[in-house]
Formats: sequence, C-alpha cells, structure tokens
Amino acid sequence: MKIRAIIVDDEKPARSRIKRLMSGFENLELAGEAGNGEEGLELIRNACPDVVFLDIKMPRLTGFEMLNRLEKTPYIVFVTAYDEFALKAFEENTVDYLLKPVSEEKFTRAVSKITNMISRKESNEIDYREIISAIERKRVMIQRFSVKLGSRIFLISAGDVYFFNSEDKQTFLNTKERDFIIPFTLKELEEKLDEGSFIRVHRAYIVNIDHVSSIHTWFGGRLMLKMKNDSEIIVSRNYTAEFKEKINL
Repeated sequence: MKIRAIIVDDEKPARSRIKRLMSGFENLELAGEAGNGEEGLELIRNACPDVVFLDIKMPRLTGFEMLNRLEKTPYIVFVTAYDEFALKAFEENTVDYLLKPVSEEKFTRAVSKITNMISRKESNEIDYREIISAIERKRVMIQRFSVKLGSRIFLISAGDVYFFNSEDKQTFLNTKERDFIIPFTLKELEEKLDEGSFIRVHRAYIVNIDHVSSIHTWFGGRLMLKMKNDSEIIVSRNYTAEFKEKINL
C-alpha cells in the first residue's frame, strides 16, 4: 500500500530531514513539499495526499490556521518545537507528532501509526480547536533570561528585552544598554515568548512591540521600526502582512 505524503515546513533543513527519513520506507511516496502554509494549502488541494508532515509555527499562516481552511483534512503528523508540557495536548487528543529535531525512532512510530490508521480506514476527524486550546493552557512562557557575562550572571525580565536577533549562527538578546548571547534559536523563542508582545518581523529578528517608538514606511512596501533605544529594524516583505495584522495596522 503506497501512502502519498507531503511536507509543509518553512525550514528547509527540517524538510530535508523528513525526506531523508521517508526514503527508508518503501510504502511512503513524496507527493511534494511546501515552504509555507499558503503553498501547503495549494499543494494539499492539488496533490490529495494521504498524510501531511506539518510544521505548526510558520510565518503568515500557521499550521493550525492552514488546517482550518481545509474542507477535507488528510491524516496529519505535526512536526513541532513545542515543549514537553504542550506535547501532552497532542497525546491527549490522539494526534501524532514529531519533536524537532526528528529522531528515526519517533518517525518510524508515526509512520506505523498512520499506516495502521489508513489500512483500517480509521476516521481522521480531529478537533484542532481543542488542541490549540490545550496547548495554550499548558505552554510555559519564558518570563526571564539568565545570561552570563564573564564571571557574572544577569537576570533579565522578558519585558526588558527590546529585540532578539540572529547573526553568524548565534542569537542575541538586546536590552536598552547592551546585548547578550543566549542559547536559543529564534524559532525556539517564537514558541516560548508572549505573542502579545513579541513579534517575528524578519528571519533574523523578533521584536518586543512594547519597545517600538514609531513605525515608518520603507522601500518596496516594507516597514521600518524605530526602537526606543534608537535601533532601526526593517520588517521584511515576508512578515509585513502578519505584522500589520497583529498590531491592527
């Protein structure tokens, strides 16, 4: 029995990892891949896959928002960076998931489960709204950061962070006075920060909207954010629409 599968994830290395794991299963057939939710919607409608390996947190259109737009939903295996507390929501709602970075053991488990469900023609009608609600109830948000500078350790409240940026494979936490290197990726921070205050505006930047002093129009329909510490951050074209929506602009 051939199982047609597609991959929807905005991170190319994550898609490549799933494809490598898929190559070890003769019953899995790759029917396509997409780098964002909008492309994923079109691919699902055109390719009619049996299963979708779906990232949750993507720019413009999240995995959950994408599923809410589908009239008929294929079997879904979520690929996620959510923490262990949030993952319990997936278990409680009988949805399979793969925690990044995806292990071969967990991938094999997911393929076995989906294969059994398809062969037995089990229903895949899942209440995704309940999953979202459960995740939000269980997700543990970062309230403060411990950063080391020489022999000293500083405790920085999340509310005192102006923005985070990534450069040369390192992530920096920026405050009014200075910046610090922290052991998180921007992708991980997106999952653990208060979405009401922190917004991804660029592949290399997450800003605290509470520390934006003004917003200016920029070339090519983009925006420029003037921070209260006089830093200037450009909202990239890929994130402009989502940014405007979140701040009701």
